[in-house]
Amino acid sequence: MKTLTEMLPDVDQLSEEDQAGLIAHLLSKLRGAPLGPDNEELARREAEVDAGTAEFISFDQLRKSVGR
Repeated sequence: MKTLTEMLPDVDQLSEEDQAGLIAHLLSKLRGAPLGPDNEELARREAEVDAGTAEFISFDQLRKSVGR
């Protein structure tokens, strides 16, 4: 089995899409890793939408906020 140091050059050669897939795979294997909102968070957000208190942004605003 290769060590992490031995694998890094291969990882660097992966496409951006494959690197993202590798990251998702590794995160799914870590206990306690943040994998997204839990059911409580989803229920809270849905209640905000239903109540009309949620603030919506456009896709362009989202892209700008994450620096793309």
